[in-house]
Amino acid sequence: MSNRLQILLIIVVAVVVVTAVRMIHRKKLNLGYSLLWLALAVVMVLAVLFPELVYALARVVGIDIPLNMVLTAFALFSLVMMFYLTCIVSRENERSRAMTQQLALLEKRVRELEKKQ
Repeated sequence: MSNRLQILLIIVVAVVVVTAVRMIHRKKLNLGYSLLWLALAVVMVLAVLFPELVYALARVVGIDIPLNMVLTAFALFSLVMMFYLTCIVSRENERSRAMTQQLALLEKRVRELEKKQ
């Protein structure tokens, strides 16, 4: 990997990290949801600074071309992110359903109290 490419990739990762941190600071991005992205940034910096790690990991896993290792890692990261976000959506749907039921019960109670008066 050339030095220019390494510098470019580090700049890109730095911009992503700075953007994520600024969004967290402005409360536009939840810290819990951004931890996977920050972890990915750390892994990317390590891969850029020490490309031998990518080659070694590719050999250990049995992948012939290191680029295929990188693409496989990104595919796995995407699957992890989709699973994580699916869990969040499921939990929020459950909370929304529970809150809707509570609201309906409260409205019923208010109507009953209004009828008594």
